[in-house]
Amino acid sequence: MPGVSNRVEGVVLAELPQLVFRVDVGKGREVLAHAAGMTERNFVRLLPGDKVEIELAGQDQTRGRILKKL
Repeated sequence: MPGVSNRVEGVVLAELPQLVFRVDVGKGREVLAHAAGMTERNFVRLLPGDKVEIELAGQDQTRGRILKKL
């Protein structure tokens, strides 16, 4: 459905090249997420173990973007 966002909380597992992170969202699911918006512009430092809020892509639930650090 357009306009519906799927936001979940997760824990950063690893930092990959080009501001991409592997995030565990629970139940054994891992998501590849990139830093987006204020997270990227303000140079927020994300390290493995940090809790983050991510928004999952509509079609591909294995990709998303990091909205903020919790």
